[in-house]
Amino acid sequence: MKIVTIVISTALLSGLPAAMAAVTDQSTHDQAFVDEAASGGKMEVELGRLAEQNASNPKVKEFGARMVEDHTRLNAELGSVAKSIGLTFPTKLSAEQQTTYANLSKLSGTKFDKAYIDLMVKDHTDDLAAFQKEEAATQNQKLKRAVAKAIPIIHEHLNMAKSDSTKLAAR
Repeated sequence: MKIVTIVISTALLSGLPAAMAAVTDQSTHDQAFVDEAASGGKMEVELGRLAEQNASNPKVKEFGARMVEDHTRLNAELGSVAKSIGLTFPTKLSAEQQTTYANLSKLSGTKFDKAYIDLMVKDHTDDLAAFQKEEAATQNQKLKRAVAKAIPIIHEHLNMAKSDSTKLAAR
């Protein structure tokens, strides 16, 4: 009986490193997603505020205000979930995002409107793909629910940005 117990214990323990590595890999993947989503969400808020100031088209100003409102809420929700599952939630823009912000802040009027809306189409297209990928990949149910809740909002933002882009091109 003692030998059977030792053999079973050894077999169970030998699988432990592989199981721990899978958990670590998943956590690393989830953290990378949260890092990108957090800085992207922060960028949407900052650029939305800029749109409220620099845009000439009322629809672009309205879109910017909506980005501030929705992404402030989404950032808070995702941040809360991330912290509850032991992940960090960054609150700063990346160097690339800071450069993008600086470049857009130099524009105003119709030049700003076009550059901002074009960026929002690209960003929300990329964001939607990233959130859908994370929803499929994450094994953490809390994170999966938060991501799933955000997807329809991001999709709506993408549709709004595309619509505004089409209207701006028609002028």
